[in-house]
Amino acid sequence: MKKFIAFQILIALFIGALIGHFFPELGKGLKPIGDAFIHLIKMIVVPIVFTTIVIGSSGSGNMKKMGSLGLKTIIWFEFITTLILAIGLLLANSLKPGAGLDLSHLVQKDITKLNDSVSKVVDFKTMLVNIIPSNIVDAMAKSDLLAVIFFAILFGAAAGAIGKASEPAMKFMESVANIMFKLTQMVMITAPIGVLALMAASVGQYGITLLIPMAKLIGVVYLGLAIVIFGLFPLIAWFFKISYFTVFRMVWDLFLIAFSTTSTETILPQLMERMEAYGCSKRVVSFVIPSGLSLNCDGSTLYLSVCSIFLAQAFGIPMDFGQQLILMGVLVATSKGIAAVPSGSLVVLLATATAVGLPAEGVAIIAGIDRVLDMARTACNTPGHALACIVVSKWEKEFRQKDWIKHKPEQRALEQA
Repeated sequence: MKKFIAFQILIALFIGALIGHFFPELGKGLKPIGDAFIHLIKMIVVPIVFTTIVIGSSGSGNMKKMGSLGLKTIIWFEFITTLILAIGLLLANSLKPGAGLDLSHLVQKDITKLNDSVSKVVDFKTMLVNIIPSNIVDAMAKSDLLAVIFFAILFGAAAGAIGKASEPAMKFMESVANIMFKLTQMVMITAPIGVLALMAASVGQYGITLLIPMAKLIGVVYLGLAIVIFGLFPLIAWFFKISYFTVFRMVWDLFLIAFSTTSTETILPQLMERMEAYGCSKRVVSFVIPSGLSLNCDGSTLYLSVCSIFLAQAFGIPMDFGQQLILMGVLVATSKGIAAVPSGSLVVLLATATAVGLPAEGVAIIAGIDRVLDMARTACNTPGHALACIVVSKWEKEFRQKDWIKHKPEQRALEQA
């Protein structure tokens, strides 16, 4: 039974949805179990990110090589962000999810807390400054991954510069990383239970009645994400001679976990281990995937472009081609702050609406169905991170194709359990 972890998670999703629908109070009561699962994973993220980046950057030789990796990673993230934004805008303009919508009958949520967070997204210069941590312990405690990554790169580069004197520290880092990966494998055994609890809580709290009036928006977002996952990503993979569906099968269970938990952090340790087992270098894996959590949110990018046009259509505000180009430019900048604030995608949407003159109250309407959209957009990030890691590894000439079936880490973990 242990060999079918992905199947177990899929069944858990279905059972959780049934519990939440037919026994909503019971479903909501299971939320602490799901939250506990998320906390178990998140407690591992910072130690893994820090140790693996230190190990990778210490062996990279010099800062010039790390700079090259960083530049190529940023170029890729911006390239894929622009493509996905274009897909979202094209879909929203073609299918018009907001046209003719009667907003008066829809449930609205209070967005006061989101308004308080908008400045964190809009003030892009401040976000760049905050990448440099004034207190690394505080940054780790807050899971500020960009700050942790920055410090880890400098720490690793300094360790590499002093040579043999850093060997005891590097051995310690390697031991901690190995322990954290083993701990991740142990925690993942509880994934079906956590997924069931989270799905039951979500359906129990939000139900399905709210989905009906907003079905067209939900449908367009899901269609767009499907086009990205099964259209754009395979096309890019073909261009770079990557077996995309082998990669997708490799991360399928992580895709389901991301869908149910709405948190990419919950899959980060396992995803890093699998990409290294697939043939990406440790140096690239330890940099691209953690930084991608903040800078490569493919699902959220599609969601933001569709929802922005939805707001314009719902309130009868025409947007010509030039205005939509401005909107795209704003989204390219603001979407990089998604992971830095709570309810990140909603906050970015509110910030964008404010910046381009769209009604902020419309975001409150979307907030009512955000959980349903959040599940899909988070899941989309999973193959996006995997593909980015392979592309950058190939670009850096540090990709060595391996037989994943023989090396897949979750199989080793289950065999050892």
